[in-house]
Amino acid sequence: MRILPGVLKELVKHVPTVLFEVVEWKLLASELPKLSRRLLNKEGYPELFDQQAKFLSALNIHLVTELSHQKEAQNKQLLAQNILALYFAQLLSPHGFFLDLGPTHFEMKNNGLHFAPSGLWTKFDQTFSKGLKDIYDGFYLEDEDLFHKGLVESGLTSNKWPTADRQKLAELFKSHFGASLTSEMSFDLKTFKASFFKIADFMLEKKVTISTDFLYLGIGLITLYSSLESLGEKVNVKEVYLNVMSKLQAQ
Repeated sequence: MRILPGVLKELVKHVPTVLFEVVEWKLLASELPKLSRRLLNKEGYPELFDQQAKFLSALNIHLVTELSHQKEAQNKQLLAQNILALYFAQLLSPHGFFLDLGPTHFEMKNNGLHFAPSGLWTKFDQTFSKGLKDIYDGFYLEDEDLFHKGLVESGLTSNKWPTADRQKLAELFKSHFGASLTSEMSFDLKTFKASFFKIADFMLEKKVTISTDFLYLGIGLITLYSSLESLGEKVNVKEVYLNVMSKLQAQ
């Protein structure tokens, strides 16, 4: 792990160790030099910054290179909603995903979110990205078939598995979403990590080898939870997701 850039080392500390046993290590090893160039040399950063800034403008989310370092958010609830909206919007973005959603990268100005991304970014494989969208759409639109289709598309399960195994993984993912379908949700990093571990452990048991995309998604989620936990606010996650979908589709 000594070859990892400092920022990535800190993030990876929070990823369950078992996850590295189900990631394709050859792919991960080939990704590390690329991530180092992105973090240290800002490779690809200007292009993604400009593309993502335009894409996110419909949500009143503004990409900036520096923050004014306000001491404390005036409206923590609104800040939490906007950070979550940023996460969902980036999942739906065709351009890429700025992975570090930690609390030092945000502030609110005039009811808009200002986001100063680091050079840690990725672009998900198109099939994996489509699968993620179907997972979230299936869950929040309560479409069971679409939810299961997304798990298969993203490579997290297989139609070759016994029905009981596919259902078990689906339930693990649903529990990972918490109470976000029926009520406002609190964000706790410890609970998230425990849930994430169960998913990774089940994949290891099933001898599933997944792509590095799942690891990067985990890093994005961990930093997201870190920000939302620090704010201590409950959020109506379903409402935020559907609002993001509606605004992006209206562009």
